[in-house]
Amino acid sequence: MVARNVGFAVAFSLMAATARAQDPAAQAMPNPQAMQMQVQRIAQERPREAEAAARAFLHVISQQRGHGPVEPNLTVLESLKAHDPEAYWREVAQLTVQFDVVQNLARRDSMRAGLVTQMFGLELMGRTLQRAYRGASESQRDAIRSQLEKVISAHFDFENQLRILEIKDIERRLADVRAETARRVEKRAEFVKWTVDDIIRDATRPQ
Repeated sequence: MVARNVGFAVAFSLMAATARAQDPAAQAMPNPQAMQMQVQRIAQERPREAEAAARAFLHVISQQRGHGPVEPNLTVLESLKAHDPEAYWREVAQLTVQFDVVQNLARRDSMRAGLVTQMFGLELMGRTLQRAYRGASESQRDAIRSQLEKVISAHFDFENQLRILEIKDIERRLADVRAETARRVEKRAEFVKWTVDDIIRDATRPQ
């Protein structure tokens, strides 16, 4: 089920990359196992506040470039609620958890939050197309597959933009570490003297 799992797959690659970089945005991103557990819990418990959060996130997604008005997505959600409650709550749970991720990330890095919102919006498109594919005729499936390829291609591009940001962060931190290392090498004698002075003071301090 590619479209259903794409959120977890992308979340894993995104968060693994962010965690490796050890930038402040990593603190806003839960691990993929935590996300999956949250989604499962919400889908099982079906809290009413999750429905409001999911709809709020649909409005946020609709404000992103290329995602169109919110009404079609709300219509799809209402249709799921009427005809397939389990699928409805899986979708609500997914949107709720993703909304929480975006809100936490936005507090630290608005640029990354925007990219992640775009990615989550594309994942929503992917899940919608997946459901359409199941009930489509053979002639319709080719068109849906073509749409899915465009969605995944755009998703890939946004993920690469996140990786470029990660590379820039790593390069900046590497430059800082190199500068600090060069400073310590240059001031080696002073650092040694200061450290020895501290040791002596501690040794002669009254007990």
